[in-house]
Order: sequence, then C-alpha cells, then structure tokens
Amino acid sequence: MKRSKADTPSLYKTIRNRLCLFLMLITSLSACGGETETETVADKPVAVEAESETAGAAEWDYENTNWEEISGVECRANVQSPVNINTQEAIEAELADIRYEYEPFPMKIVDNGHTVQVYGTETSFITVEGKRYQFKQFHYHYPSEHTIDGEQYPLEMHLVHQEEGTSNLVVLAVFIEEGTTVNPFLEKVFTQIPAQKEEEVQTEVQLTLSDYIPPTQTHYTYIGSLTTPPCTVGVDWIVFREPLQASEEQIAKFSALYANNARPVQPLNNRRVLKTEE
Repeated sequence: MKRSKADTPSLYKTIRNRLCLFLMLITSLSACGGETETETVADKPVAVEAESETAGAAEWDYENTNWEEISGVECRANVQSPVNINTQEAIEAELADIRYEYEPFPMKIVDNGHTVQVYGTETSFITVEGKRYQFKQFHYHYPSEHTIDGEQYPLEMHLVHQEEGTSNLVVLAVFIEEGTTVNPFLEKVFTQIPAQKEEEVQTEVQLTLSDYIPPTQTHYTYIGSLTTPPCTVGVDWIVFREPLQASEEQIAKFSALYANNARPVQPLNNRRVLKTEE
C-alpha cells in the first residue's frame, strides 16, 4: 500500500523524535545512576553509625546523661536502671537464697575514667534461682545510684556476674554508709587505686568477694539495665537492704576521684520490685 504524504514524517519530526529518544535515554541512565548512588549512600550510615556508637561509648560522661544520643536506643528503653525503690510498694516474695562460691584472687584494679573497677580470676561464682553466674568485676558509684524511698547512700558497689554460656547478667548492688571506723576490706581496694586515670595495676593483694557482701540475704530484686552505656537491658538486679560501712575518710577519698559518677534515677514504669519476706 502506498503511504500518503500526511503519513510520511517530516525531517523536523524525525529530528524531534530522535532528540526526545536521546533525552529519554540520558534521563533513564541518570536515574539508574542516581538510584545506584542512593543505595551506596544508604549503605554508608550503617558503618558510620556503628563507628559512632563505638566512639560514643568511650566519650560519654555524667555531665550529659542523654546517652542515647551517642550510645544508641537502649539508653532510652523503658526498663532502665537505676530506680528508686519504694519499700511500701515492693512486693514480698519467696526468693531463693543466693549461693556464693567465691575464691580468693589477686586484685587487678583499673581507673577507667568513669570509676574504679576491680577484676578477678575466673574462679568465683554465684547461683541465683538455679542458674550459675561467673564474677566479672566490681566498681563503685558516688553517690549511690539506686535510692531507697528517695534517699541516697554515700557509695554504691556493683558486683557484675555473667551466666555461664550466655550474655545474661546479674548485678549485686551493695550500699555503703558512713561509719566510725575504717572498713578493712574497702581499704584493700582504696590503697591500690592507680595514681593516674585510665591506668591499670595488677597487685598481689588477695581479695575474697564474700567480704564485700552484707551478712544477711535480705534484698530487693527487679529487671533493669546496665547503668552506663551501652545501657544493656535485661539485667537482673539484686539490691541488698543492709548497707556496709566505710569511714568518712574512705568515702572522701573516692569522692575526690569521682565527685559524681551516678546515673540519675530512671522511671520504674510498669516493673515490679520484689523483696525478700520479713
């Protein structure tokens, strides 16, 4: 069939169509390139964020406790520690006794820039509710982080334990109040504190952790978090009701190093605090 004149594209139309096709091709390639670039850029924040979290964990301090800004979302989870313990609202429960398997060990002491921390060997354990936890380290906070009916103690000691084969943690919290005599067990630690911050000292001084535990088993317990970044949640807290004692000079020695290394009390929200029966 013969084409009519009207069906034959003009030179103008031909050029225009080819130009449009060319522009469409360029646009398509640009879009593809942009998409690839966007995906590449989108991948970057994962690595950057991870680096920031690692760096941030080292940079946190107690002057600004909005730690979620530098250390991740767990620091603003609704199950944070420390908490205020209302003794009237705590629920009496039949709680199993804590079983101690503490062996003497030579103390390694570190001033990590946030507190004084003591490490032991892998020979000390506790058993709680049938589960065995290995002692990892203990450290101090001035003033106490947990409060009892809104009241703080001068010092609080945390003994951190990890369940065998898991990452589950139990922390024993021991309050320290001012007494009239020097506490010989605290003195063992306080006389070995490194001269410089972020310094580590391995000593021959033997410690037995049972010397740092109140003689009675009465305590409160609840589920919370670490009180320092990364604020890991799911920590079982055991807060002893009976405090130990330290002299005014001992408390002053620690507070001269760390005038305030206590995280503010966090909302309890809907959590229950249990307590041993009277």
